[in-house]
Amino acid sequence: FEGLAENGVQVFRGIRYGIDTAQTRFRAPLPAIRANGVVRAVQAGPACPQRSSTAGPQSEDCLFLNIWTPVVDARARRPVMVYFHGGAYSTGSGNDPLTDGATLATTGDVVVVTVTHRLNVFGYLSLARLDARYPDSGNTGQLDLVLALKWVRDNIAAFGGDPANVMLFGQSGGGAKIATLMAMPAAAGLFHKAATMSGQQVT
Repeated sequence: FEGLAENGVQVFRGIRYGIDTAQTRFRAPLPAIRANGVVRAVQAGPACPQRSSTAGPQSEDCLFLNIWTPVVDARARRPVMVYFHGGAYSTGSGNDPLTDGATLATTGDVVVVTVTHRLNVFGYLSLARLDARYPDSGNTGQLDLVLALKWVRDNIAAFGGDPANVMLFGQSGGGAKIATLMAMPAAAGLFHKAATMSGQQVT
């Protein structure tokens, strides 16, 4: 991957972890096809379609992540912090300037990842009782996050991260998504620590 040097860190934006979800609408996501050659990762991918006008470009083709790392060194094995954004499961993206990972990557000496995934009706509308073709509908947004974590497990070492030391953190809806992942067998072993900042809905 080809990224950018910004504020003392290496930044990779718009890395695809899943195929265009228009091809899997209301169904489980499929992993991205591995590209041949160098992939430019210098521009964030679009957010899921939503009513918010502050999320930037929007598209069903929204399975992308961003990475900030102090240095690209496969031997570094730095802790990895994966952020899931809030927005009540209906709005937001991993591209918000407020969640820029540069400062955290440098002061914490960690690799930071933010994720964009399906939201609102695209990610959480349950259709299984109406149509047997969509057994995973209602959970596709969560399955997107599982797919992103599988990408992190398989690829983050190349960016200086330790796939055996992954912490999830998120605020509001992001915290609730993490609490849900903690109860999902499909997510077992993909992360090792979690911090939820409100919205965790744990009883």
